[in-house]
Order: sequence, then structure tokens, then C-alpha cells
Amino acid sequence: MSHERILTSASAHGEWTDLFRHQLSLSRLQPGELCLVVTDTAFNPAYARAAMDAARSLGAQVYQICLPAEGPLPEKSFGAAVREADLLVYSSTHKLHYSEQVREGLAAGLRVLMAVQPLHAMRRLKGDPEVVRRSKQGAARLARASHIRITSPAGTDLSMERGDRPVGALYGLADEPGHLDFFGCGMVQVAPLEESVQGTLVLNTGDQMFYLGRYVHEPVEITIRDGRITAIKGGLDALLLRKTLESFQDENAWRVGHIAWGTDRRANWAAQALQYADPGASGADIESYYGNVQVEFGSNNDVCFQGRIDSRAHLGNCLLDCSLYLDGEVVIQGGEFVDEALR
Repeated sequence: MSHERILTSASAHGEWTDLFRHQLSLSRLQPGELCLVVTDTAFNPAYARAAMDAARSLGAQVYQICLPAEGPLPEKSFGAAVREADLLVYSSTHKLHYSEQVREGLAAGLRVLMAVQPLHAMRRLKGDPEVVRRSKQGAARLARASHIRITSPAGTDLSMERGDRPVGALYGLADEPGHLDFFGCGMVQVAPLEESVQGTLVLNTGDQMFYLGRYVHEPVEITIRDGRITAIKGGLDALLLRKTLESFQDENAWRVGHIAWGTDRRANWAAQALQYADPGASGADIESYYGNVQVEFGSNNDVCFQGRIDSRAHLGNCLLDCSLYLDGEVVIQGGEFVDEALR
């Protein structure tokens, strides 16, 4: 039984305006700046309306584009709009963080905020200075490292090289020129050199395959050689993962795309299982969960990761109780940060 009111109507935007004002204010939207709000015909219009009202209340110039849910982006008109904007806020089924127009905009100093999480997640995980600090300091630490190793008591032992790949600090705010972020997220991420990933990944009971919206019931052992999955062993969870990867009919779906760790103590690991009044599962809770380690299969060629894997697959797997080493130095031990600055 739902324990709160349900906000799914376009008329609910007034309930959300203060939340978006908080996020846009911390994203440093200034009076006179141009805020472009993008949505599409398949997305709840209350998101875009709340973003519009919030931007207007902060003194910014603002307008909205509503894209068709199906088909390609209108390249000329959309590209021109992106080039003119100071801040792009989008709530859309389109993955604009893979688009060339957004890539070019970021290179020119555009700030971009994706807002697609359920309301219950965005309220709980709204912008917070402590998450900003922890994510930025974690990214700075990872950017100094070359070698990454992930282990766990369940049997994970995975190693990889960062190379020259950019490190991302995500904290839910588009507060710096050229920065793209995701409302509700708190994590540090990188796409390692694809062929460098070697070893064994074990998804243990209680870990999450959040693309499948599923907690792992029995361990799944995944062998990775030269960045590609070569074997998946286990019971039902292993079968579902294998069948999902096969469904893409794409060799790149079987490759390791990126790794990350979570930085937000407010995130709720049980969010996927709880019955919230506002519909939709919260991937942000799982990815952002403090001290968890994520290993993703599939694409990493978006504007953030700048990797070489192009695929429709993007399957995140989040693990508890892992240890993570950077150049041999332990940073996370058993799901807890060792470095005081990252706590």
C-alpha cells in the first residue's frame, strides 16, 4: 500500500519547483543566464515545468524544447539551441549525454544537468556540499593513480589500468563550465583502458544488477580476460545476466565499460525493493550508495567517460563489502573509506 501521495500529473510541477530551485541554485544559475530545458513527448511534463519555474525564479532566461520520443534529434535546431545556452537541464528518454551536440556544448563551457530519477530519490539525494566535497576529492585521488584493483571476500579480484582516461566526480550539480552531472548521483567514475581489465568479478548475495532491477540471490562468478567477459557461472542470476547480454546481439555488450564508487551516505541500498508512492526505481540510490563499488558492462563512449565501447548495452553491477586499491594503496576496505579525506 502506498504510504504517500502520488505525483504523476503535469499539474504536480508546483510541488517540485522548490526542489529544482535548490538544485539550479547550487548549479550556479545566475540572473540573465540562458537555461535551456529539454523534455520529450514520453516524459512526465512536470519535471520540465518545475525546472522552468525554478530557473525563472532565479532570474534566468529560460525556454523549453519538447522532442519527439521516437526518432533522431533535430540536429540543426537542437545544436543551435545548445550552443546558445549556459545551462542545459534535461528530463528525457533520449540519452543526450551521448549526443554530439552536447559534447560540443560542453567543450565550449556549457553546464548540463540530467534530471530523470523518481521524485522520491531526487528529494532524498538533492545537492549537498558534503557529497560535492567527497566526490571531488575522490576524483582527484583517482586521477593521480595508474593501476586499479578491486577485491572482495566473495572472490572478486579484478585489475585494470586507468591510462589517460578522464576521471569524473558526480554530485548532482552542474556547477562548473564543461561539467555534466546527474540529479541524485554521488560517485567517482572512470572508464579504464578496455583491454587492461583482467580477473574475476563475483556478484554476491545482496549485490545489485540494477539494470535488471534485481538483487543477487546467489553468487555469480564472472571471468574477464582482456576486458571481455569469457564466462558467467552461477544459478538463476547468472542465467538472467547471460541472457540479457545475449539479447543485445553485440560483442561490445560483453566488455567492461567503466568502474565507480559511491559517495553519498543518504543513499538507500534497499530503494529498489521499497514501495514508494512515486513510481520508478531509483538507480541513483544504488550507484551513489556510500562505499559501494560498481563495475559496468557495455558502452563507455559518452561525453563523460570518453571510452571506445559503442553499444546499446549499459549494465551496471553494484557490489557491497569490496576493497579498492589505487597503485597498491587501499582506498576502500570492506566498503569503508580508509582515507580520512574521503570519508
